[in-house]
Amino acid sequence: MFTVVEVRAISDELADASNGWLTPRGLPAEVDTSWLELVLEDGDQFRPDEMMLHLAVPPTEVAIGDLVNPGKTETVGQAWPTADAPEEEAPKVLALARALERDEDKVWIGSCRLPPPVKELFTVEHPDAMLSVMTATRRTLSGGTMSISGDPEGRLRFTVVEDNFAAWGSMEARVNEAFSYWLQPGPSLALATPLKDATKVVGSLGVMPDLILINETGVEARCPFGDPWPDPKRLPEDYFAGQAEGGVDGLRVDRQGGIGREALAAIASFRPGNVTLTVAEDASLVISGSADDTDTFKLDGPGFAALNDRRSIPIVVPYAVALAIYDGAAGGAVDLTVDAQWGRLYRADQGITVQWTR
Repeated sequence: MFTVVEVRAISDELADASNGWLTPRGLPAEVDTSWLELVLEDGDQFRPDEMMLHLAVPPTEVAIGDLVNPGKTETVGQAWPTADAPEEEAPKVLALARALERDEDKVWIGSCRLPPPVKELFTVEHPDAMLSVMTATRRTLSGGTMSISGDPEGRLRFTVVEDNFAAWGSMEARVNEAFSYWLQPGPSLALATPLKDATKVVGSLGVMPDLILINETGVEARCPFGDPWPDPKRLPEDYFAGQAEGGVDGLRVDRQGGIGREALAAIASFRPGNVTLTVAEDASLVISGSADDTDTFKLDGPGFAALNDRRSIPIVVPYAVALAIYDGAAGGAVDLTVDAQWGRLYRADQGITVQWTR
């Protein structure tokens, strides 16, 4: 429990931090000069010689000496004393309460209420699987924009696009009706929070509009929708069998334990350029920057196979694709296929497909 030691007009510092937390979530910048700033201590960590909690609240009758429970407020930043600040000034934790109400024990309860969901979209009974697929799909194109869509037949799909790349992952879920939304890249990272150590997660539509994930214990995360993107063209499954442009080459990695950290270091040394992969005549995998590069890394087989046993054919892939091979090989087989125009990678471990133009 915290004690109010000061009630003051809200500072620009706290107002800006509060509005900076609200606006990325699609909420209006509602904290203005009518709001108050409560300076709070708890006698333990939050005390004048250690750190103080500064809480933004709407106009209210709160007074010095009142008790405040800030457990449902939102931390919006930290502020450190400036060079010319008094020596006794402590660092500040900045927090926001969109509501402050008194209970029957005369304790003020601070909360940062957000609009409730308006429609349930899907239910996931295995949040760990959703977290794994969503993270792996996003990691494939770490700078891309992600969409989430649902199929009433029982699939939840993730699509990430970046430049000439696209990645798709999916998992089983109970989907009420078909939907598809693109998410804002930064806030979408927070969606992982309610998926961790959960047994059930419900995804809903919010009014902002936004995607809301809530697990069985009430842990919640929200992500505003971004601008809609056109869905990337996905090659037919049999494209390389009968519709390819020019010759088709490829390789499979199916090696117990994956390709190892040393191979990852070799791949990383060529970032952000292309990486050349070759299944040699002795069935080893050779990693280099180009086909005639003398600086190579060789990984002995077994576990590597060239498409149609066409060995010694160098296959040039973008760095992101080489990294996806490393990630996927740790959990299962990875298949890579290319022609003159397209490339496609499939990870068996998470059922993720990566596609790009060459």
